[in-house]
Order: sequence, then C-alpha cells, then structure tokens
Amino acid sequence: MQLRKYESFFILDPDLPEDAHQSVGEKMRGVVESGGGTIVSYVPWGKKKLAYPVKKKTYGYYVLMEFASGSDLIAELERNMRLDERVLKFITVKLDDEFDPEAEKEKAPRTVPADDSDEEPAALRRDEEEGEEDEEDEEDEE
Repeated sequence: MQLRKYESFFILDPDLPEDAHQSVGEKMRGVVESGGGTIVSYVPWGKKKLAYPVKKKTYGYYVLMEFASGSDLIAELERNMRLDERVLKFITVKLDDEFDPEAEKEKAPRTVPADDSDEEPAALRRDEEEGEEDEEDEEDEE
C-alpha cells in the first residue's frame, strides 16, 4: 500500500468544553492510526469566527491535521466525522502522492498557536482592505 500525504481540516462546535475538543481530536487521530496511517501534525487553531453561520453557529473551533495513509482510509475518516455531531464541517485534501517519513522529519514542525481572540473571518478583512485601497485611490485623484 502506497502512503499518500493528506490534510484534514475540521470545525468543531465552539460551545463544547475543551476536553470535548480534545476527545474529538483523539478520536480522529485514532481512526487514522488504527487504519495504518501516520499523524504528521495536529494543530488546534482554536475558536474563530465563521465567514457564515454553520448549523446556526457563528463561531467554530478549528483543527488542522496532516497525516499519511492509503486512500482507503479517507472514506472511513470522513464517515466518522460525518457521524460525529460535534463536527460542524470538514474537508480532506490530498497534499502529495508520495509520503517520505525521512523527509518529513527534516522539515520544521508547523505550529500555529491557538488564538481565542474574536478575530473576524479573513473574507471580511479582505473586503475591508479593498475598501481602504479604493478610498486611497480617490484621495490620490484629488
């Protein structure tokens, strides 16, 4: 079985206690490891504002997990995410067709600190930045 590198990004219910977030993470890591996969990185991003409401929630607890596995494991992982009511949304993408554990060890670990700030979604920030650029252009024309 050829190992491929995947990335799963999932959003958990923000109203759950911290131990429930950890429990879901352990469950998903367990699914990958029991299916013969290897966890490359697991990074909880923390509570962030959603760009649009999902299941009547405006915030979500974001988690990014990179792993290596065979393609047959993806269906099982996504089935578990779909059945778990604590998972609001998820997506899994293939990062690379081949996984080399030696090359992975040489890379610096990617970590993003969990920031519980009430940061607005990037889509809204981008719209505001474009609006500021338009205002600057108007001032330059005068």
